[in-house]
Amino acid sequence: MEDQLFTVVTDDGQEQQCRVVFTFDSDDHSYVLYSIIDENGEESTEVSALRYELDEDGKMTDFSSLETDEEWEMVEEVLNTLIDEFTDDLTNYFTITNDEDEEIICEIVHRFELSDFAKSYILYTYADEEEVSEIFASAYVAGENGEVVDLIPINSEDEWAAVEKELDLITG
Repeated sequence: MEDQLFTVVTDDGQEQQCRVVFTFDSDDHSYVLYSIIDENGEESTEVSALRYELDEDGKMTDFSSLETDEEWEMVEEVLNTLIDEFTDDLTNYFTITNDEDEEIICEIVHRFELSDFAKSYILYTYADEEEVSEIFASAYVAGENGEVVDLIPINSEDEWAAVEKELDLITG
């Protein structure tokens, strides 16, 4: 799914690119939760909110700040609900890029550690497959929420043997 981006003009007249995280409506207004994209194309981990209107083409326009504590409380409740609902699921998925520069969403089947190699490992498959046709293995670096930050190749025969033993245990 392609990122939905929009641009706002800051108080100092600069254009700021933003990525839509989530949109929702209340009885009175439409809101967008968004993150800021910096000049290097890096996305902020902070999420903020604005009101918006839709133009005749269905595009977000007329952005304005939230005005009341009640609005901020409602936005915070929506954000906390999203975090509660999706954080666990997001740590079980990650994206890789194949040789054709296509992004592939992967689903973690099993996590484990091998103390002999002092590494954490995952067994994973492609998330869009109806039936699991192939299970891949890799050592990985976990982020603070358990998400996959980086994959580390398995290089030695001994390490592969230990990983295959773990795979045999879970696949019976």
